[in-house]
Amino acid sequence: MKSVLKTTLLTLLLLIASSLAVFAAIRLSGGDVTAARLPASATAEDRELFRQQVGLDQPILRQYVTYVGEVFTGDLGNSLTNNASISSLAVEKIKNSAILGGMSLVLVFGVGIPLGMIAALKRNSWLDTGITSFSVAGMAVPNFWLALILIYIFATVLGWLPSAGQGGIEYLILPAVVLSAEGIALTVRMTRSAMIENLSQDFVRTLRAAGLSERRIYFKHVLRNSLLPIISLAGLRVGQIVGYALVVETIFGWPGVGQQLVNAVLRRDYPVVQFFSLLLVFVVTLGNLAASVGYTLANPRLRK
Repeated sequence: MKSVLKTTLLTLLLLIASSLAVFAAIRLSGGDVTAARLPASATAEDRELFRQQVGLDQPILRQYVTYVGEVFTGDLGNSLTNNASISSLAVEKIKNSAILGGMSLVLVFGVGIPLGMIAALKRNSWLDTGITSFSVAGMAVPNFWLALILIYIFATVLGWLPSAGQGGIEYLILPAVVLSAEGIALTVRMTRSAMIENLSQDFVRTLRAAGLSERRIYFKHVLRNSLLPIISLAGLRVGQIVGYALVVETIFGWPGVGQQLVNAVLRRDYPVVQFFSLLLVFVVTLGNLAASVGYTLANPRLRK
């Protein structure tokens, strides 16, 4: 329990430091933030007055404290381009990204772990070779290149799936596959290595000597021990999905956080960029915390 509390405290400190760094980086990145709201004919005085109205003339630290206070009171501000409430905008975009990210995580672990188990149990067979080759290809092909290939094959040539947009489940298949491809490949290799390592341990021979069935040994004992390193890296999978979502959502026109953030950067929509950037930092940090706590709880030695 002390380890969990210590990890949580360190994560909170990391979250504060990361959010402050992102907050300052956005303000020091350059560009005219008034271009999103004021016309090109606006005078320098008008632009300076606008900066004062939105608080950009204050020191960065004071702006950060003011913004955090407004966030905790539920005031996320408004978009500079259309004056829309960021709160209502965030609900829709977060929901769409959660759907895509959740489906990707299901594919990462729902496909990666079984394939890794099969490769380990059929070690050095043609099945093991095929699965291992698939995992190597999954790590070698960039996700944006894979997206273009799948769009050409399944949308342009075969016409089975739509190339972009949001609608039924068919719109979710291609972006979810692209977003999860590298994670599946890494999970396959990790599961295979952990299973092979645990199958050679003394406890497996002891369980076999005790008369336990191979099925029970594999699924109850070997698999459970093999999942510990996968749990420890689950947070990295969340961070990977968050990072790749910026590219995948933009390519497939999926209306999520990633696409919204990219569009806001291009339009210099300062408050929107600020909120969604800090949101991504929060999600990645929280994912790492969940992985660390989950690994501690799943490992009996660390619990003691």
